Amino acid sequence: MIVREAYHGPIHPKPKGTASPPEILEACGLDVGEFYVLLKVLRAAGLIRVSKAYPFEEIQLSPEAAEAESLAERCTRENIPFEDAFVKLVFPPSKRG
Repeated sequence: MIVREAYHGPIHPKPKGTASPPEILEACGLDVGEFYVLLKVLRAAGLIRVSKAYPFEEIQLSPEAAEAESLAERCTRENIPFEDAFVKLVFPPSKRG
């Protein structure tokens, strides 16, 4: 969901590859508490970076997760639901202590 909203979300103008909490929350249906727990997990895994303070956070994919953009673009081109492509991904534990 973050990938889709970062590159194709409805809020503009914004930096390329950036998503905001409101557009992600609207698109995924999580409640606010669940959303912030998820952000914490994704940050700890090194998949996203969050800049600016609440309520103006900007969420960006980390360089390590940048390949997700090309996969998302392919899904868009080939009309494949993002959920079908981004299911059951397993990432090794972070080496960041």
